[in-house]
Amino acid sequence: MSHPPPPLPQNEVKIALDASEARIWRGRGIVIDLFRFSNTICALVESGRRDVRVYPVPALALAARAREKAADLFSEIDLGVEQFDNSPYTALHGSDPSRAALSVTNSGSPAAASLLLADEILVGCFANFPALAAYCRENPKPTLIVPACLFYDVRHVEDMICARALESELAGRDAFPAALEEIHASGRVLDFMTFRPETGKRDMELVLRKGYMKAVPRIKFRAGAGIVENAV
Repeated sequence: MSHPPPPLPQNEVKIALDASEARIWRGRGIVIDLFRFSNTICALVESGRRDVRVYPVPALALAARAREKAADLFSEIDLGVEQFDNSPYTALHGSDPSRAALSVTNSGSPAAASLLLADEILVGCFANFPALAAYCRENPKPTLIVPACLFYDVRHVEDMICARALESELAGRDAFPAALEEIHASGRVLDFMTFRPETGKRDMELVLRKGYMKAVPRIKFRAGAGIVENAV
């Protein structure tokens, strides 16, 4: 007779090194797509949006957008319709918080959708590190930190750097200064600003700040849509 595996320790924290780990994880999953998705979703919640949804693939997001004319679509993917860039600055300061917000991205939304077996799906970034860590310490669960680059381009090293810093944050250690230095040394910040001339600089000013947002987005997938709420 086979026996179920023993329960995972409540204080276990791991970083996924392969996308397959997220797909079978049954504890808490925390998605980190530092430069775009994580900060944009946090900003949408922080701005007061009551209807924020995440879609794993463009077709589902476009179908929702076709049904709801009073909804804003956020994506770095050219979807061929009127849309906002996947910009944290725009999400926080340049859009109408009374409207629904639909998000589909190259890496962050597929990473979140991969965690369908997880007990809980949260979104993390430097901006909400203190609030996120406090929530996790108050509600301990086995936790898998999922760098979204595993689902798109592993050269986007900022996700893994941020994941390691979050692992330290959850253990009560401040690794943010070293992480920030490592991200700057990687050249990724300059790359991002080069390809996003309109909001890149303002996005980076938000992305690379710690603790200025209090939102802890939690995603619950239903019928292909990830419904976002504030866990705190």
